[in-house]
Amino acid sequence: MSGSLISPIDTSDDALELVGGKGRSLAQMTRAGFDVPGGFLLTTNAYREFVTDNHLQAKIVELARPEIVDNRASFEAASIAIQQLIGEHKLSTDIIELLQDAYAGLEGKDPAVAVRSSANAEDLPGLSFAGQQETYLNISGADALIAAVRNCWASLWTPQAISYRHQHEIEQDSVAMAVVVQIMVPAKVAGILFTANPATGVRNEMIINASFGLGEAVVGGQVTPDTYIVDRDSMTVKETIIGPKEVKIISDGTQGTRMEDVSAEDRELSSLSDSLLDELTALAVKVEQHFDGLPQDTEWAIAADKLWLLQARPITNLPPAPPKDVTFPEIPGAQLYKRMAAEIMSEPLSPLFESLYLRALYDSQTWPDDWEWKGTHTRNYLSNFIITTVNGYAYAAIYVDQGEESRVHWEKVRSTRGKLPWYKTLWELFKPTPIPAIQTDKVNVNNPTGVGRLLLLGEIKDTPQHWIWVLYQWWRMVRKADVIRVWQKQSLPNYLELLDRWRPLDPSQATNQELLQGIRSLTVAEARYWHVLRGIIGAAKGSDQALQNFLMHNAPDEGFSSGIFLSGFKSKTLVAEMDMRALAEMIRNNRAIYELIIVTPITRFLEQLKAHPEGKQVADAIDEYLNNYGKQVFDLDFVEPALIEAPLPFITNLKAMVCNSGFDLIARQQEVAKKRRAKWIQAIKFFFKNRIESDSTAWMGGGTVSKSVLLEFIRLYWTARINYPTREEAIFYMGNAWILLRPFALELGRRLTDIGTVSQADDVFYLTNEELQQAIEACANDKALPELKEHAEARRHLRQQRQRLTQPAAIPEENSLPWGTGDKSAFDTIKINADDASVMRGFAVSPGIVTGVASVVMSPDDFDQMRPDTILVCPLTTPAWTQLFPYASGLVTDIGSITAHGSIVAREYGIPAVLGTGNGTRLIKDGQMIAVDGDKGTVTIIEE
Repeated sequence: MSGSLISPIDTSDDALELVGGKGRSLAQMTRAGFDVPGGFLLTTNAYREFVTDNHLQAKIVELARPEIVDNRASFEAASIAIQQLIGEHKLSTDIIELLQDAYAGLEGKDPAVAVRSSANAEDLPGLSFAGQQETYLNISGADALIAAVRNCWASLWTPQAISYRHQHEIEQDSVAMAVVVQIMVPAKVAGILFTANPATGVRNEMIINASFGLGEAVVGGQVTPDTYIVDRDSMTVKETIIGPKEVKIISDGTQGTRMEDVSAEDRELSSLSDSLLDELTALAVKVEQHFDGLPQDTEWAIAADKLWLLQARPITNLPPAPPKDVTFPEIPGAQLYKRMAAEIMSEPLSPLFESLYLRALYDSQTWPDDWEWKGTHTRNYLSNFIITTVNGYAYAAIYVDQGEESRVHWEKVRSTRGKLPWYKTLWELFKPTPIPAIQTDKVNVNNPTGVGRLLLLGEIKDTPQHWIWVLYQWWRMVRKADVIRVWQKQSLPNYLELLDRWRPLDPSQATNQELLQGIRSLTVAEARYWHVLRGIIGAAKGSDQALQNFLMHNAPDEGFSSGIFLSGFKSKTLVAEMDMRALAEMIRNNRAIYELIIVTPITRFLEQLKAHPEGKQVADAIDEYLNNYGKQVFDLDFVEPALIEAPLPFITNLKAMVCNSGFDLIARQQEVAKKRRAKWIQAIKFFFKNRIESDSTAWMGGGTVSKSVLLEFIRLYWTARINYPTREEAIFYMGNAWILLRPFALELGRRLTDIGTVSQADDVFYLTNEELQQAIEACANDKALPELKEHAEARRHLRQQRQRLTQPAAIPEENSLPWGTGDKSAFDTIKINADDASVMRGFAVSPGIVTGVASVVMSPDDFDQMRPDTILVCPLTTPAWTQLFPYASGLVTDIGSITAHGSIVAREYGIPAVLGTGNGTRLIKDGQMIAVDGDKGTVTIIEE
């Protein structure tokens, strides 16, 4: 066996299991002729022989178990025990002699070497293990080398390495350690080069980090290095950022290293000359080509003007590159459209969703006989777009040039304002609204009576009949809006009944055509429900905004905002949290299950819970919770699963609540309600004291109607209070159809996979409605359509690329609404902030000021990065995100406005919130100190 313990650094026997990730890479690069420091490899056989000879394996595996410390799985004690165990045993005579002989074969007497760990589970595309094991630099002498080798073996069992393997479900008894021994390079300059931009995924950019001294300072983050961004097309540096480079690591005599300050003069210098940059980038391209074009993370060093290659490994989790040369063009005839749909359609739409759901938005309306669907740019019966897409992103049209016929119609409406007799006006405004009987085959989501009232209000608002307008507004304060009544009595029951019609269908027993029909029918049901939601959201936003505008106009210096008066009310979100708290308490009260959730990798918890002898009660409670609340979606596109199908984000948050229950919800609610009542009393006193009649209603968008300020405050407040809770109640059901639709789609996808039309089941989401029909018809004749496989794969890749795009908030970005129809900013869900802004502006949606540490959470996969008592910074918050709110002291989002889900829930929790910053998640770094002003709508970065 001893013959396989030592290998030359250019060995062709470079299996990962034998020489580890680092050893394999260095062997391949040495054989390819790259300048790699000479040396040798001590293979994993040596480690295994050491462990076997000393009977350590069973003891190590037994010790490598977590213990619970401060409600977390800790491997510190395990690491200490294992490393001590390894330190108690000496290397065998055979290993020592082989090491001495190999070391003696290196050039020079007692040459300085770098002794580097090379485990058999590192430097992989998905698992880098970067920084998990140790490297020992400037080691001289055989005795020091032998000690360093044993320390490298022991570093296989650092706390971070054990924990990393535990979380990624790598069996602890499967790992072994090889050791790389190389001639030490006394680097004058060293660093890292990425052959693609690891942050953006852009493939035509190389990123270089460089600093003085050994590269460990750069790799370990102990210095802020120089950064060079290289354009790969021209191979020129397009941006240079000189870092402060305060310190450097250098060799400490003949043994080890030390830190040394860099002189003030050198800190201002570039660590790389132009010629060295050219040489380095050329080398990096050759390395990438050698590894089949796979983007590489390389380490390098320069000594005596010679460039050495120290390591190359695939860039871990490199995001797809955004598509090149992308623009967001204007649509002919559309004068302004905005990302209003971003709050529920935040990602590029999948092809099946776009071809089915967006069409269903049109199908749920009344159309002329000659209407024809022509894609998302099709106009409805008002010659308008409902939702259109640009580069896959959903945009809502604010104004579309509707043509001369429509223009004449609206001019006629304006010219007849106030012409209706007062008694007919009264009847039209106050006549009962008919609520049609519930229908199961077709849902009429239009409400012509309600639309007619809105038009009539526009006609009389600025006329002598304005007293009818005032009377109607007060009547609406004590009576629910038409859209709310229709939702309660017709739309929601119809929607749920349509879902129930498809619930009994077993996907595995259905025909292909039945599955497709179910997908289509459920999509139409969801689209019709969204039309109803638009009205409810509009009513809530309108009344909320009217109250806010009134306060800003009549009490600008009193610290009032609509958020203050609409905070701290109960909702399904709070009920869901109370139920989750009860679930967490159930787990804490069962010691065995408590230990299970703490020490088990979160991806395996549900599986192990169901297999645990004491797990049934908790498993049943989790199932009940997910059935009640897990149908909420992170994004309206059905390409993404809901929590009930993919509960990992919920389990992550449940574990966090078991470990830390966060603030006292009841006490927080009582405090928020107390503040709201105090502000209410303050406002009543203020407006009573200043109860002068106002002859200006600019805060309502124009007009000259006189009002009592006090009475108008009361009216606006109560109107908002009626509309406000209904919005959250209605949106709770959004996406429920997808819980039935996705199993239909995935079953159809499995069948198409079996016949060879697609590669995997969820490829169906990357086909269109028409293509699915073609695939089913071909399947009936036992034929595959392999061209659809190529379409699906290309579209999946394109969608991943488009996810990296920055979408404009509006197209065109600078515009104004025609015909004096109001301020276009009322439709905004995103503010635009400079890329280097330290103070960002957004929408002030929940009052209060908080300063704290930011937890940047980009997706449900990152829910475990939310730390207690920090400010949640995220792209947006749909209902499924609100499980993070128990730990948040504030909220900042890229997308959202005054009635976004995040703003409403933030008010319920009483936490300051600023939404719609546009690029907050890019400007704010995780762990930074920031200040959120929920009164002014600003976010300030305090600490870099």
